[in-house]
Amino acid sequence: MKIFLGSVIAISALVLRVGAQTAPLNAPGGAVTVQPGGSPAGGTGTIQSPTPRTGVTPVAPNGTGSATDGPVPALTISGFRRFADPTLESLIQLGLDNSPNLRAALSRLEEARIRVRVAQSFLSPSLRSSALITSQSLSERRPVAIPTSSDRLPRFQLNTFQLLPIDASYELDLFRRIRSNIAVADLQAQASDADFQAFRLTLASDIARTYLLIRGNDAEQAVFRRNMQSRDTTLSILRERFRVGLINQIDVQRAETDYAGLRVTLKGLERARVELVNGLAQLCAQDPTQFSIQSGTLPANVPTYPYASVSAEQLQRRPDLVQFNRQNQIANAQITLQQASTQPRVTLVGSGGVLSGRIGPWFTPSSATYLVGVNASVPIYEGHRARQNIALSRQQAQTAQQTYQQALQLAQRDAETALDNLALLREQLGLQTQTLALARRTEQYNRELYVRGLATYLEVLDAQRTILTAEQQLVQLRSQEAQFAVSLLRAVGGDW
Repeated sequence: MKIFLGSVIAISALVLRVGAQTAPLNAPGGAVTVQPGGSPAGGTGTIQSPTPRTGVTPVAPNGTGSATDGPVPALTISGFRRFADPTLESLIQLGLDNSPNLRAALSRLEEARIRVRVAQSFLSPSLRSSALITSQSLSERRPVAIPTSSDRLPRFQLNTFQLLPIDASYELDLFRRIRSNIAVADLQAQASDADFQAFRLTLASDIARTYLLIRGNDAEQAVFRRNMQSRDTTLSILRERFRVGLINQIDVQRAETDYAGLRVTLKGLERARVELVNGLAQLCAQDPTQFSIQSGTLPANVPTYPYASVSAEQLQRRPDLVQFNRQNQIANAQITLQQASTQPRVTLVGSGGVLSGRIGPWFTPSSATYLVGVNASVPIYEGHRARQNIALSRQQAQTAQQTYQQALQLAQRDAETALDNLALLREQLGLQTQTLALARRTEQYNRELYVRGLATYLEVLDAQRTILTAEQQLVQLRSQEAQFAVSLLRAVGGDW
């Protein structure tokens, strides 16, 4: 028993020394917490990693280490605050707090973090214990090595009583197989983190886009209601003038037909708004029958990108690109892991306890038993399986690299498209504002000529329709400007 205890102490000391030399790649424990703001205008929750990852040498997209390629940043959606719309911020927070898909992504992230801790557990020794009590009766006709004159032997009863046996094993990570496996698990956790961040940004962008479509619809309805109010006043005047015989009936009929058409268009806008509100309720995980959005206007502040073009560094903050980058790093780390699997595996083994054929002598020193040894497993020939696995990992790394490059090109296209559309839209808004001013001036001249009897009502009606079309186009352009601002925020990773 003393020898067994001394062996256990020696193994434990060796484990402590090896553990001191091997820093864990990811601190165990810690959940990702979504912290909402204190008020609807106060903020959109942020993702906080409880313990930063340390000990990982990141792998660049080309497979080489890079000191600047660190863990996944704690991306936020603070860019949507640039719209200065408290309702938008509260809706985004509502979606982040209640979306079941986001909770599923968060659960997958926690699964990945647990897998890292499982991989880290292989750096520790394994101890198992179980009680063993058996009784075996050997047959009288059992085979023997030396034949005897009789084919029957005395029956033999074998009793085994083993108390608190302890089996210990510890693999010496001489060729970094276990630590390579931990590195792969840690990169997979970072990829899951990036996936969670990407889904969070996508959800916030969809909520913002749908909300701004509702606000654009409200602005269009306001244009039609304002024009209907003006037409209603004009229609009353025309009816009075027709009653006293100053004009003919055709002018009244034209005005009534135009007014009816405006009512039909307004009803279509109201129907479209109901569909948008129901879609927004689904994004926010709310009951559509209990969900409503008060009428409002488009945000006065549309975020303006302060640079002439989107840089590559800005795009690399996008969580989906971070995820592709982590997948690329995983593929490169798999090569190291497969190469380490071809090396010998050395394991320290030991067992000990109390073994006796009877219960009485259990606690005597003479019943103690132990075993200490070293087990070395060396792969000799497996049909070139290891070589093919290494070749497969290298090919997967090349595939991941090409996938990352393709995703980067698509991200550049999305960002530049949104930025160019914003620049051209602002120019178009300026021209449309001038067009609307000219249309209003023309309508005023036609109205004055009509009052003097120098123009027909058809010319006045045509000028009013032109104003309506110009106002509607102006509102639609402002709505598109807000939509492209959301697209740009999403393209650059949530903020700049």
